[in-house]
Amino acid sequence: MNSSPEPPPSRRRLEPDELVAILVAFGSIGAIFFWAIGQKDSGFDFASFSAPLLSPTTRPTSSPASSLPGATVPPEGRSTMQPSTTARATLSPEAVPVIPPTSNFQAVPVPVSPAPSATIDSAPASIASPTPPTVTAFTDVPATSWATPYIAELTQRGILQGFPDGSFQPDKPITRAEFAQVVSKAFDKPKARSVLSFQDLAGDYWAKGAIDEAVQTGFLNGYPEGVFRPDQTIPLSQLQVALVTGLGLKPQSDPVQVVNKFEDAKEVPRWAIDKIATAIEAGLVTGYPDANKLTPNRGATRADAAALVYEAMANEGKVKKIQR
Repeated sequence: MNSSPEPPPSRRRLEPDELVAILVAFGSIGAIFFWAIGQKDSGFDFASFSAPLLSPTTRPTSSPASSLPGATVPPEGRSTMQPSTTARATLSPEAVPVIPPTSNFQAVPVPVSPAPSATIDSAPASIASPTPPTVTAFTDVPATSWATPYIAELTQRGILQGFPDGSFQPDKPITRAEFAQVVSKAFDKPKARSVLSFQDLAGDYWAKGAIDEAVQTGFLNGYPEGVFRPDQTIPLSQLQVALVTGLGLKPQSDPVQVVNKFEDAKEVPRWAIDKIATAIEAGLVTGYPDANKLTPNRGATRADAAALVYEAMANEGKVKKIQR
């Protein structure tokens, strides 16, 4: 005999709170359904829910296309807005959820750096100005004098000096001692000769050292009787001969023909023709007061010495030649 199956258990009746929970659940589902239908025109943006939260070390970057009217984007690192840990979104079929700003948000203007512009040099182009006339500090050497540039150059180099009263006395005849001092400062030739003892040259004479050097380098010599005559003035031809001898210059052409180009060629001493011709070829002439004359026997002045010594230095490449 088979036993009959047990009857199914009777269904349990739902409690009131369970019924309320079911109604709330279905109501929420319905609300979401109707809200989703209302968003079909604007589209449902899942990116707004999936965007990562900004960490304290994350630096937001702004895009011109995403800026809203009236919103001011704070500069990098200036935002004081703290992320909310309990952000709430109110959903409705008619509005897009908006996160309200916190109360401590500060709008800071973004400084905009202007684009660098091309820099234009406003400095005017330099214009070559005419060379000013040479001026000396001496009261008796005018700017128009033929010897002014030579005197100015040599005094600036300490080769020539003026007098305590502020004058240079360019027309004063130069002595052998004074000329020895000039050449000892202007040139640095080797001392190929021995020092000579002169009867008229005391050991404490003011130019003793300069005279010894001028003799050792070959610019000057003494006289046969063993004297130097330091205070004697020098004829212009002897000054030219001294420079040619000390510099070791040699004639390049027939000396007689070179000398004969000048009107007073016959006044040149026969023993000095070769040296004077060499001086002419080397430019060791003053051309003063007449460019057609040598005036070999006139006493050389301080201005003559300045001009000829400077020309000799230019011949050595020590200074630039002055155009006359």
